[in-house]
Amino acid sequence: MPVTPAVAESNRAQTDRLRALAARLTPAMLAVRLPNGWTVAVALAHVAFWDRQRLCLIRRWGAGDWCNGGYDGELFNEVLLPFLELLPAERVASLAVETAEQVDAALLDAPDDLLRAALARPDKPNLDRGAHRGYHLDQIEQTLAEAYQAE
Repeated sequence: MPVTPAVAESNRAQTDRLRALAARLTPAMLAVRLPNGWTVAVALAHVAFWDRQRLCLIRRWGAGDWCNGGYDGELFNEVLLPFLELLPAERVASLAVETAEQVDAALLDAPDDLLRAALARPDKPNLDRGAHRGYHLDQIEQTLAEAYQAE
């Protein structure tokens, strides 16, 4: 079982956390800058992008398209940053939640042999999307707490 109960729980818990955060975000909160220079909106768009990337890979693999290349996450982030900043801030939280829900479901529905083959690749994907979400949610929540504690 490539998607272990621990990974499924991590994904579910962080999607729940993301959903709760998205429900309380205001436009001002979405514009708060994180320590890395990103806004909360950009961080959420980043999470949505990487979840979407995994969702698209799972769908391609399921259709028999194993793609040839890997990816360089830091390069993708650098290239995407100006595009992510153009997204309407008020839309990115719901996009992040929607994409998280879709990739969680796709991971749980994907055949084990498909995911085992994906994990055997040299560019194996991180199926624990919750760990990635959690990293960014920690940063967002801490920064928002600091920004709004001063008020």
